[in-house]
Amino acid sequence: MTIRFLIRTSVKFKPTDLESKVPLSLRFKEGTSIDKFLVTKILVNPNLWDSKNQQIKSRMVCDEEMRQMVDTEVTAIRRFFEDAYQHDRDNIDKNWPKLILDKYYNPLKYKQETVEEKKTLLSLYDYYLEMHPLSDIRIRNNRVVMRVLQRYELFVRLTHPRKRKFTLYIDDVDQTMLHDIWKYVKNEHIYRDNYPELFEAAPEKRPSKPRGENTLIDYFCKIRTFFRWCYDNGLTQNRPFDKFHLDEPVYGTPVFITLEERDKLLDTDFSDDARLALQRDIFVFQTLIGCRVSDLYALTRDNIINDAVEYIAGKTVDGNPRTIRVPLNSISHAILDRYKNREGKSLFPFTTQQDYNEDIKEVFKRAGLDRMVTILNPTTRRQEQKKLYEVASSHMARRTFVGNLYLETKDKGLVATLSGHDPNSDAFNRYWAPNEEVRQEMMEKLERVTDKKPVEPNTTKQAFTPVHPGSILKRQLESHGYNTRDLSMLIGSTPEALESIIAEQKAMTDNIAQGLEMVLGVSAGMWMNLQRAYDQAIKSE
Repeated sequence: MTIRFLIRTSVKFKPTDLESKVPLSLRFKEGTSIDKFLVTKILVNPNLWDSKNQQIKSRMVCDEEMRQMVDTEVTAIRRFFEDAYQHDRDNIDKNWPKLILDKYYNPLKYKQETVEEKKTLLSLYDYYLEMHPLSDIRIRNNRVVMRVLQRYELFVRLTHPRKRKFTLYIDDVDQTMLHDIWKYVKNEHIYRDNYPELFEAAPEKRPSKPRGENTLIDYFCKIRTFFRWCYDNGLTQNRPFDKFHLDEPVYGTPVFITLEERDKLLDTDFSDDARLALQRDIFVFQTLIGCRVSDLYALTRDNIINDAVEYIAGKTVDGNPRTIRVPLNSISHAILDRYKNREGKSLFPFTTQQDYNEDIKEVFKRAGLDRMVTILNPTTRRQEQKKLYEVASSHMARRTFVGNLYLETKDKGLVATLSGHDPNSDAFNRYWAPNEEVRQEMMEKLERVTDKKPVEPNTTKQAFTPVHPGSILKRQLESHGYNTRDLSMLIGSTPEALESIIAEQKAMTDNIAQGLEMVLGVSAGMWMNLQRAYDQAIKSE
């Protein structure tokens, strides 16, 4: 089977025409017997389409949202055809490609009859996960919720003599039943010993302890989203969450380690325990690239590109995928070098994530990281004081990366380019908190502004070398593997203009700064702030 996407039109377009759009065609070939051309709903400018690489031309300047949309849709259709081919490969005829494309664009038309026969909540939830575009990690999280609902269904059958055949039907769920499900999920840890069959039918890996309020809210938000999807797609008229109130999650002040504490981890001798030495190295490396633990475990040597780690966050791969690029520093290189001769493509010989989290606590304890921190108990929602090693986890590495970078730069946009966050999201705001030094700096702004002794002028000449944006741009070009000619095409400038900036002969301009933000991911504000600081320093000299 061969699938190619191409432009088929008799209309001639000028090379400068980047506005006109035509439907992208799909060519399906199966041996010599089937060769069909189909028209998709993807609209693309003919001058932007790269038929060889099957994507929007990488070096062309265009709307990034359009580029992502087209490339994502092309990939989705290709995967849909490949999956269908594996299922139908023995029954493919000349009408099959047209049928599969129609199924892709009109899935409910082909599933409706099957779904109508079984409107149980669990079967529809399974159907929802199949049809709704979600990343792998979100699908896994929803599967956890599905297993909880399955166990609730079994629990009702076991504990209510008149409900031995109880089944969750989507049209029967009301406000009262939602409260009953909430009560069950909150107390499920109590039933593990008395009703082991619940966990045999729908396994649960978590330890036997109460779920926190935030976890319950998260579960029910997922169930609410599922109900809304079913309503929007005509699978039910039931809207039980209209009268079921969900509180907002409550989070405590994020806890992360300082750079001094990170160095203390690095300097601790673990020569007597190779396992803890490995977990220490992995944790410190994670604090230097800031990715989630699921993305860390997926990294291979192929993700090391031009002295940096490049990856697409698994959490956003199906929604808003974008490449995150984090340059490696000397510490990162030193850690990677310790494991460069091992077999396999993964960066490290990873253990299970559960073992990783447990070992991190032991690593912290051995290193003497035992300062007292205040956390919010997720179950009681009350503040508690714990030693740092007691609350250490893999996610603390990500908080350490974001928190320390923010404290150094005070620029959320710049930090977000390295962490993959939306800088305006609530989730991103939870990752950082001002340290004592920043708090002191803020309070000093409230000191008296009168009756102060005049500050004696400093007559000592300070050695200061102003930094021109051109020197930073030069390093960015080397890091990304661009030359001035390629970069100028991407940002709509000229090689001469870029070379003059790199040579520190001309100043950075707003237009070039905005283009660099789009291509290199470094905010336009940072470039212009550098230029203003440089100009001010030169003027002062």
